[in-house]
Amino acid sequence: MTFRVLLAAGLLTAFFSGCNKDNTPKTVLCKVVTLTDQLDVNGRLTDQMQRTFSYSENQLTQLSERNTDRQVNLTIDYSPISGVTKASDGAFVLTFGNVAATTQPVSATATRNGAVQAIYEMTYNPANKLTRVLETRQVIPANSFVRSRDYSFLYDSEGLLKTEKLTSTLTDRTTVEQETDFTYGTLVNPMTNFSQPGLLTVVALSQLVETIPSRFWQQRVVQDYKIYNAKNGTRSTLRESATFTPKTDGNGRLSGQEQNTISTSGSGQTSQRKNQHSVVYECK
Repeated sequence: MTFRVLLAAGLLTAFFSGCNKDNTPKTVLCKVVTLTDQLDVNGRLTDQMQRTFSYSENQLTQLSERNTDRQVNLTIDYSPISGVTKASDGAFVLTFGNVAATTQPVSATATRNGAVQAIYEMTYNPANKLTRVLETRQVIPANSFVRSRDYSFLYDSEGLLKTEKLTSTLTDRTTVEQETDFTYGTLVNPMTNFSQPGLLTVVALSQLVETIPSRFWQQRVVQDYKIYNAKNGTRSTLRESATFTPKTDGNGRLSGQEQNTISTSGSGQTSQRKNQHSVVYECK
């Protein structure tokens, strides 16, 4: 089952005009604590995905992800030398490899009860933005024929992530390709100032529901996207398109989105769905 949650988690710093007793302007730090994606069927909402975040000061310490198939509650460990080192709930463990504490992880290994499930390799550009993530599965999930997923991300001259390319290698060694283009509005994505997008990318992929990991590297709120089938790097038919209507709170922060999606099957039949996304902040 695939879900597309175009909200991402991050730290968003906002400055307000309030003052304390000595008239010094107060700086208010707002952290995202909950993200929810719900399927909307004639006004009836069904939870599809929920991510929750806990912090110590400004550092992410716990991450929970719940979808219709599973739930994971991860405790995050760090090293002052190499940054994030591990995310674990005991049975499921992600172990990260970093060059330095100031950089994103360059590799990760997912294990369950000590057995390796998947290996991840990440590549970044000079601006420390993800350009490629390769997932090689050691254990093929039930009801899946995908042996590996190879994502590459292309950025424009402004540093906005414009295109995500995916090549999936199946168990019979054949490949399936798709390309996704993004158009952005003017609102700042809550993801923008989050310190560990590499961690979120791997966690989301490891839970088997993520299909657009580039969402964690988008600086502005998505206005629409289009997914195309491709072969040998050449696009063919439009597979899916979605438009987003954002909602803001009284301070101009993104508080939610309505997503309207049209999908086209291989036989040419179309289907539509509507999702409601919400984001909750904690401000201090």
